[in-house]
This record gives sequence, C-alpha cells and structure tokens, in this order.
Amino acid sequence: MDDYPYSELANQSSGQDIEDCQGTANQSPDSEGTAKDGEEEGSGRERWGNWVEFLLASVGLAVGTGNVWRFPYLAQKNGGGAFLVPYTIMLLVEGLPLLYLELALGQKMQKGFLKIWTSIRKEFTGIGVGQILVSFNMTAYFPMVMCWCMYYFYNSFKDPLPWTVCKVANDTCCAADKAKHFWYEDTLQATSSINEAGEMVGGIVACWIICWVLTYMCLFKGIQSSGKAAYFTATFPYLVLVCLFIRGVTLEGAGNGVKVLFTPDFQKLLDPNVWMDAAGQIFYSLSVGFGALICFGSYNPVKNNVTTDALLIGFINCGTSVFAAIVVYSVLGFRESKIGIAVKDVEGGPGLAFIAYTTAVAQMPLPQLWAAAFFFMMMLLAIDSEFGTIEACIGPLQDYPFFQRIRKEVLSLIVCVALCLIGLPLCSKAGIYVFTLWDTFSVSTPLLFIGIAECIAVAWFYGLDRFSDDIEEMTGGQPNIYWKICWKFVSPVVIGVVLIASLVKQSMEPATYTTYLGCDSTQQEIDPKTWTNKVPFPTWAQVVGALMVMVPVLPMPMIAAYYITTERYCPCREKKHKKKKPPHSANDGTDTTDMEMQ
Repeated sequence: MDDYPYSELANQSSGQDIEDCQGTANQSPDSEGTAKDGEEEGSGRERWGNWVEFLLASVGLAVGTGNVWRFPYLAQKNGGGAFLVPYTIMLLVEGLPLLYLELALGQKMQKGFLKIWTSIRKEFTGIGVGQILVSFNMTAYFPMVMCWCMYYFYNSFKDPLPWTVCKVANDTCCAADKAKHFWYEDTLQATSSINEAGEMVGGIVACWIICWVLTYMCLFKGIQSSGKAAYFTATFPYLVLVCLFIRGVTLEGAGNGVKVLFTPDFQKLLDPNVWMDAAGQIFYSLSVGFGALICFGSYNPVKNNVTTDALLIGFINCGTSVFAAIVVYSVLGFRESKIGIAVKDVEGGPGLAFIAYTTAVAQMPLPQLWAAAFFFMMMLLAIDSEFGTIEACIGPLQDYPFFQRIRKEVLSLIVCVALCLIGLPLCSKAGIYVFTLWDTFSVSTPLLFIGIAECIAVAWFYGLDRFSDDIEEMTGGQPNIYWKICWKFVSPVVIGVVLIASLVKQSMEPATYTTYLGCDSTQQEIDPKTWTNKVPFPTWAQVVGALMVMVPVLPMPMIAAYYITTERYCPCREKKHKKKKPPHSANDGTDTTDMEMQ
C-alpha cells in the first residue's frame, strides 16, 4: 500500500465523503462531521498497489469467456457486421454510463456498496443486498466453465487428442462427430434430462476442487493478492489471443470465416430480438450490476480520473470481443475448408468452444499446442471474472464490525468452501442441465432490476447535480451533458424496455434447455444434429428458476417498504434515536443540533 502514488492523498480526500444521505436528496450534510467520518472510513481501507493493478483487475473482471464464445455467436446470428450497430449504441447509452456510475460511486464514497446504498437512503439498502445475492448466485455456478476448460486443457497434452479418436473401434456414433461425442459422452457423461441426476463425474469433481483452490489462492489476501495475480491472469490471455490471431488468419479458408462473421444483413436490425441480444451482451459483459466495480473503485484514491478509467475499461472489453470473434471465425473458416462443416453450423456458448473450436484445432499443425493455449486462455478469463465477483461478495461485509473480526484469509476460505459445496450438483451427470438452469434464471433478470435501481437511486435521490459535483472534485471537471442525460433518463429507460421485453418473452415462451438424447448406432446414416433436442424445463425447474430471480430482486422493494412504513407509522423509533445523543463536552465546539439530526 505504501508504494501507491496517491495513497496519502486518498486518505485525505476520503474525508470529504458523505455522512448522512438518509434524508432527502436536497439535504446537505454537515461538512465538518462528514470529513471526520470520511477519514475514519477511508484511512483503513485496502488500496491497489498502483493504478495498473486496478486497470488490469477491472479489465479481467469485465473480459471473460463470454467475449470468446458468446459475442462471436451473437454477431454471426444477428446480422454479422450489422450487429455492431445495436451493439455500439447499447454500449454508449447503457454500458458505459453504468460502468462510469459504479466506478465513480465507489471511488467517491470509499466504502463497500452495501454501506453506500444505505448512506444514500436507507430505503436503498436492498440494492446492496440484491447485488451480494446475485454475485453469490453467479460465483456458485460460473466456475464450472473454468472446470470444463481445465479438463480440456489436461487432455490437450495427449497424443492424439482424445476428441479426434474413438475409444472403441468401429464406433459409428463416435466416428460421425468425434468432438461432440467426446463432449457429451466422455466429459459430461450426460443423462437424457435434468430429471435424471446420475452420479458424480470423477474427473469433473477433481477439476472443480482444483478450480476453487486456485480461486482462493488468488483472493485470500484481498486486492493485495488479486491485484498481483491480475498482472498474469489479465495479460496472458491477450498474448494467447494475438498468437491465435496470427495463426488463424494465415490458415486456409480464414478469410471466408471472417467474411461470414462480418457480412452485414441490415434486415436483421428490424428484429427486436437483435437489439435485446445486443443490450444483454453489453450489460453482462461489462460486469455492471454485481457491485464488483463499485468495490474496485472504492480501493482507488479519491483524486483519480475515473472518467478515463471507465472509457478505457469499456472500450478494451468491447474491442476484445470483436478481436476474439475474428480469431474464432478464422479458425472455423479453416474447419470448413478442411472437413466441409459450414462456418454458420455452430452453437453459442459451450458448443462453440468445446465442439466447433476443438474440431477446427484438430486440423491444425501442432494441434496439442494450440488446444492447450486456447483452453489455458479460457481458464484465465474465467478465473479473473470469478475472483473479481467474489471480492464483491466479501468486500462489503468487511465494512461491518462483526466481519472485521474475521481475518480476510479465513472469511475468503469460508466463502470459497461454501460456494464449492453449493455447486457440487454441477459435477453430476446432469450438471450441464443444472448449469443451464442457473445461467438462464439466476443472473440476467436480477441484474436488469439492479441496473434500473442504481440509476434511480443516484440520479433522482442522491441528486444528479450533487453526483456531478463529486466527480468534479475527483477529476477536476464536471461530467458532460451526455452522461447526465444517460444517468437520469436514457439508461433507466433502455434497461427498463429490455427488462419488460425479456419478461414478456419469458412469459410467452417457457425457458428451454438442450438435452442429450444419445446416438442410435443402428441407423445407416447417423446425423449428429439428432443427438440433442431443445425441450422446456420441467415445472419444478421453472419454480426453482423463478426463486433464483426473486431472491436477489425482492429485498429491494421489501426493505424499501419496511423503512417507509416504519418511519411513517412508527415515529417512536425516531424519538428513541434522538434520545441517544453521543457524549460531548461543552468545550468541544460540537453543534448538538447537528448531532441530533445525524
């Protein structure tokens, strides 16, 4: 912490933090009392070793596996180059404003997001509770992506690659699509539906435990360890991407793959689902709404150009998505030239990484090298996002005395062990279906609710002018009118439209998942496309999914309603609070009136 160039300035400036925003947005806190409380709050807070650590950790949090396996698929499916139009618009009106808001809020307040929302107004405490719950939801299932990548990374050192050969001679099913057969039969050992749990898969369980050990090692010292880890985990994936890009674009047929990716189909822009996909991808890929960015910002000094930080992180993240798409589709173009599988014949998500890409890599010279590099990169992308989000779970808790008594290493261990045990059902033979259930319900919709609540709390209750003054204090200049309009009007409206459209779509079309039916070896012509089938989730799974949505969302209206009703109908609480005046001497210059108000 001593080598942080602005650490001393941060401790001094944090004294200008707010003290009591629990009244109306126009209420002005006492400056002297605020400064004193701010010094106490900010002086003992963890700090990044330097600005580079903050930038790398934030980029690592935002850039994840979705940049590699989700964005390329969405771009190709939704009009190719034309998809960049809604994608860029959503970045400007939705992604960057919320990213800027969260970083600035954390940097100014110098505390965890749970305390921040409470200090703005007690009724907004539920936003922080919802962020903690949605972060726990995400970190409970997301490490399975790293787990699968680790399993493939281990198998990448085998010669021949296991997804290029069949274990049983004359296995007509395996011969029809070796990569798909290896994914479902060897890696997942998938059952035919989510109703059939099956036993645990030994290899996946081992990888799952190793993943959590690695995660704990990266964050057990808080940002002191995760900040140092980011030097490797956030930079090495770019080195691998550059190597894969150089190799990919020089392969036969690479140009055709990139052409398929970016050839614009502007008719797609008339489809509202394309705009929903663009909004969703921007919102989730920037990691806004989880609270992690607020925590990361709070570890910065107050006098830091947060505007530049927000723009850098946002554009690096989206630039990475486009760059990764070129890498992936150049290799898929090579696959088409070698074995005739069309570039467009690809699924998003795990299917792109573990079936389509592995098939393509198997045709390259030195396939073990390129497979190992790709899956190691995916592991690093996953772990970076994972320990950043877990920090969002742990950081706010340490603002409270009870958790301050627990050493950071112990608290991190408790959280990691608990999440490891909660996620064990993902290691069963029905694990891929549980993963899909978790991924479909637990994060997407709650984040949209949280995003709207954040904009309303800051722009309408904390006060847009007041927030702008805070940014001027931190950066030396007021945010321009563009940011102000987005925070107060455009962003909440856009997110609200996406949320309503998403809820309407979910009510009209029940959520589905892809089941593995297996292969019928008695058929003369085996079509791998018939091995899987999309079916609606059973009723019990739909109920579980609804609960996953409600658990992070309900605290927001419930806590707000509690404070509104108790303050309106229980004035005795206020009188009781006023009687508890802090001790002071007659000569200390303290204004007793101000203390009563506080």
